Amino acid sequence: MWAADRIEKLVPYLRRYARASTGDTQMGDACVERVLQQILVQALDDELTENDVTREAVFRLLEQDLEQTVPARAAKARRSLLLIAVEDFPEFVTRRVLGVDSNELVELVEMAERDFVASTATSLLIIEDEPLISAQLKRLSEGLGHTVIGIASTAERAVKMQANRAPDIVLCDIHLADGSLGTDAIAAMNLPEHVPVVFITAYPEEYLSTLNTGPSYLITKPFDPEYVKAVIGHALLNVQEGRRPA
Repeated sequence: MWAADRIEKLVPYLRRYARASTGDTQMGDACVERVLQQILVQALDDELTENDVTREAVFRLLEQDLEQTVPARAAKARRSLLLIAVEDFPEFVTRRVLGVDSNELVELVEMAERDFVASTATSLLIIEDEPLISAQLKRLSEGLGHTVIGIASTAERAVKMQANRAPDIVLCDIHLADGSLGTDAIAAMNLPEHVPVVFITAYPEEYLSTLNTGPSYLITKPFDPEYVKAVIGHALLNVQEGRRPA
């Protein structure tokens, strides 16, 4: 029972990491499911200890699966930033999860940062009803070289903005002040498959708790600027490399 309870709490965050790493909801969830099956087999064989189901240990198993699924070194480099900026692992834990030493982690992080800087500047639409947050997202996006084509505070306004100028990526709050939903706006936009959507929410577990549902890219409120940069860069590079967004 203790193992099941601990795993249940970890699953949403495993899915967030796997989905962002693969750029695909179903592919990411499949990686997580294989890891859970591996843990289940160990539990049935009475080979499971509490050390086997720590957050670090389970992420290490997931990383081993992702290494097989997306083996490119550049992809591993970007996962290093996801572990640090999004999953909030200390660097010494990140090294153990990735199976690298200090020097190699530095190389991986530097590679990921170079990739993000080199990624093509894009037009970006922000759907966010909180002025301070939308202003922060605008500053961050423009600092990365992207052009913010508009900031919409309602789903209706977002659809009109998108009709006037198509974005290359969308940052989208889920619950908007007028009661509309960012998810409804995205559905109404009928965006092309190559346009990634990064959803923003204060309740990530709600959108990561069910298999094969929810976004590939999720920013949790309150967010750290490095968190936002890592997710935007990862989403755009996944598109460039042919992994489809959610």
